[in-house]
Amino acid sequence: MPKTATNWAAAALFSLFIAGSLQAQAPATAPENSPLPSIESLEQQSAEAFAAGDAQRAYEINLQLHQRRPYAVEYMVDAVRAAALQDNKTEAYEMMLKMQRQGLSYDFSQTDDTLKIRRTEVYMYVNDLMVEAGKPAGEAQLAFTVPGAPADFQAIAWDASRGKFLVGTAARGTVLAVAEDGSAEVLLKASDNKGMWSVNGLAADSGRNRLWVSTAATPKFEGFAPAEENQGALLEFNLETLEPVNQFFLPIDTLPHELGSLALTEDGHVYVIDRALPVVYRKTPDGDRLEAFVGSHDLVSFSDLAVTPDNSRLFVTDPSMGVFVVDPLAQQATMLGGPDNLNLGGIEGIEYAAGKLYIVQGGLQPQRLMRLELAASGSTVESVAPMAVALPGFNRPGIGAVLGEAMYYFANPGATEGADGVQVMRTPLQSGQSIVPPDLRKFQQSLKNRQQQG
Repeated sequence: MPKTATNWAAAALFSLFIAGSLQAQAPATAPENSPLPSIESLEQQSAEAFAAGDAQRAYEINLQLHQRRPYAVEYMVDAVRAAALQDNKTEAYEMMLKMQRQGLSYDFSQTDDTLKIRRTEVYMYVNDLMVEAGKPAGEAQLAFTVPGAPADFQAIAWDASRGKFLVGTAARGTVLAVAEDGSAEVLLKASDNKGMWSVNGLAADSGRNRLWVSTAATPKFEGFAPAEENQGALLEFNLETLEPVNQFFLPIDTLPHELGSLALTEDGHVYVIDRALPVVYRKTPDGDRLEAFVGSHDLVSFSDLAVTPDNSRLFVTDPSMGVFVVDPLAQQATMLGGPDNLNLGGIEGIEYAAGKLYIVQGGLQPQRLMRLELAASGSTVESVAPMAVALPGFNRPGIGAVLGEAMYYFANPGATEGADGVQVMRTPLQSGQSIVPPDLRKFQQSLKNRQQQG
């Protein structure tokens, strides 16, 4: 289950860098002076209701969980189970249909909880579609493989000056230059650079001859010292010579930190996420420090980010809550919205190009790469297209980089035993087609008949 955000002195921290000017859209509200129950509390109540045979209570609780975290598949599944135990076909089928429209894969015939709702054409039709959604589809080719433990690779970016990909590792804190044939050379390593630990984010700015590296001191780093825990920095190097130019360290405090992915605008703004807290840091083009820029106590944790070249929109992914959209100029923020076939759960990687977002959902079933066409506002999705779904070699696919007309991304960061390296796959940006809902006239007529009957 996803972890829940802690208080971490939220009000005090936010007042330092938001000052009331940036506000996130809250996923749910509670009556005045009545705080919402925690996700863990609701999950415990759900488990207890199922164990006690109180299906109605389990259904109500999972609807609350679904409202709080609308992209979480487990809450939708449990709502279907609870409705089915009551032989409440209408509610069960409606939730199954919502899941099917979002391209989610689940076989409800695997649990006896659905026995009461199975003997209908509606059930068989929709459940078969959901099983079908888990089968391989779309396009991807293996671009190259980099030797090493797949989970060790934390960052990837394109370096136009070298004509190679830059790849960052956590354990040794290295930056590798990797050609498209897979040959690699070490450009930077933590042992040669004080204040450099695990490499979690990379960006090459060939126009300004700068290489940006985000680094964090965590137990994943081989040279980790407990006294350095929660430290992190944005490092600036000369892209050509690799000589250090500057270091921008996180302020020392008592909060958990892990600097992660970074994104760069055309005018030189650098944004960096904190994986331990739902906070984005910023380094302005002429700034002399790394400053906390925006965050929200309604979010859980950040996994990746992307920014428009003109700095008009910042897109930050929260695997539990979706995509946090920030307008840095107007100093406003909201959650990315869209059609009813949009599911933004389990996002591990995100890229922006020409009015579209490319998201890698390694924490969802099926694991997939999706193209989202944005409205002119930049805060709403107009259409959704699966590009690569459940393909062989996918093992919790993650972050990537757009190069030309293709998306390159780590395909197997979840692989452990027997893996001979991290595989980087290539998918053309124009692959896949927008999701078209199936002919659900039988489904809709059956629901209508049941509602009329009572």
